[in-house]
Amino acid sequence: DARESVTTAFYTSPEIIEAVYQGLAQFGFTKGTLLEPSVGVGHFFGAMPESMRGSKLYGVEKDDISGRIAKLLYPKAKIRIGGFEETAFSDNFFDVAVGNIPFGDFKLYDPKYAKHNFRIHDYFVAKALDKVRPGGIVAFVTSKFMLDKSNSKMRKYIAERAELLGAVRMPDTAFLDSAGTIATSDIIFLKKRERKIVAEPDWVHTGKTEEGITVNSYFVEHPEMMLGKMEYDKRRFGYQSDYTS
Repeated sequence: DARESVTTAFYTSPEIIEAVYQGLAQFGFTKGTLLEPSVGVGHFFGAMPESMRGSKLYGVEKDDISGRIAKLLYPKAKIRIGGFEETAFSDNFFDVAVGNIPFGDFKLYDPKYAKHNFRIHDYFVAKALDKVRPGGIVAFVTSKFMLDKSNSKMRKYIAERAELLGAVRMPDTAFLDSAGTIATSDIIFLKKRERKIVAEPDWVHTGKTEEGITVNSYFVEHPEMMLGKMEYDKRRFGYQSDYTS
């Protein structure tokens, strides 16, 4: 189990978690029902600010070892051990969904979402949006590919169901100390719409930085939300690399 989770288990540093909660506080969340769909050993529960500690906590963890540790550390939380795709929480139930979701170029099977052909990170966002109430917030750490990939189909799907409140792009070393991994990641804040609409705001599309590197239009318009500058990663991917980090 531990070996299988190696490619998706990115443990998050307290500094990043505290910043996510600071964002949620600025968007008006004080306490309520909170879902963490990839809870790990519970870092997001452990770093929750005192002001939000009255929240009802629900967690899901695929890895049996991590899930059992989380249950011992947070006995008041309702933690389910298994895949997020195996859960059947009610739609429109949670006030907030939060966490560092798994990402990768593979899919999970959930009959409700099968027709969309979502990659794992896209699936977590789609299902979390269904589970939070209208006006509720999804605050996830995820790969830059969600906002930057050339195919905008998933972003259009999200935009029909949620408003992008904002995003922060972190340096690729943000998880080096806590998880030993190098990956360019974003923190995204989404607010669920009252009803599904046909929407195609600017952030559905990509644009180019002053250096000519393709990024999401949100970061073209808000370069101050990138903690660094995008560049072609020639260190790991060779001189002709078109992989950005």
